[in-house]
Amino acid sequence: MGIDKINNIDFPQSTTAPATTTPTLSISSAAPAFGAATITVTNHANYTNPNYSAVCTLADGTVTVTDANIDRGLESDKSHLAGTLTLADSNASTAQRTVTVKAQEFEDKKQSAGGTVTYTPSYIQNKYIRIRGVDANGSDTSDRLAIADINFYTGAGQSGTVYPTTNLTSNTSETGIVVSAGHIYSATYDAFDAVQVNTTVQMWWALSTSAANNWWQIEFEDGTYSTKPIIKSIDVYFHIQTDAAYFKITGSDNADHSSATDYGVFAISAQGEVLNFG
Repeated sequence: MGIDKINNIDFPQSTTAPATTTPTLSISSAAPAFGAATITVTNHANYTNPNYSAVCTLADGTVTVTDANIDRGLESDKSHLAGTLTLADSNASTAQRTVTVKAQEFEDKKQSAGGTVTYTPSYIQNKYIRIRGVDANGSDTSDRLAIADINFYTGAGQSGTVYPTTNLTSNTSETGIVVSAGHIYSATYDAFDAVQVNTTVQMWWALSTSAANNWWQIEFEDGTYSTKPIIKSIDVYFHIQTDAAYFKITGSDNADHSSATDYGVFAISAQGEVLNFG
């Protein structure tokens, strides 16, 4: 028997059809670094004020990221959810993942069928590794980055050899490593200030940057690194002057960063503290 009243008060009824449309999905990278991925619901416009539930699993059904640990993006006016979801999968397995997303429109009583997209985590091995400020969709943004400390590790969980191996005193102070940035606010906030021990004072700061120049980069020079290190994890300390809510990691073997590999979009979930990836 249906229930249409509670204590003789009308029970709200949906006036729209259930969310029978299955989400169609795309992923920012087919092989994102450290298991981090940004999923886009490409038919988001077909829904009216939807909520999305999602889960990331291995082929055997093991859940590697629960719905509660998947971040949702907001529309620019922050009035409702956008069609983007971001996740970071720290499960040790290197096998393919499946992300399943279901839609449920406001007031509807059941979800849609699950749309799926797959990806396999990867690691970074490039001459140039670039950190870029982006929005939730991975598009360039002029919302500035400010990095007070960043480290690249050859082992998962911030283990193994760390690069740079020293606290830099200039952009070229360590043999075989060059750091640079698309924009610096002033010489006081140069690129090498992102690799220091004093995270409260020294930082690379991209104040007044453009969307095109909002990046920081480390280069492994050929003469020292004929074989580039494989980077399996990083940690980064975003100074409170950071405005961007997301950053992207890309890698290239070309000085102009052409033919770059997209290793994924990561949420800047906190500022003024160390964030670990991988």
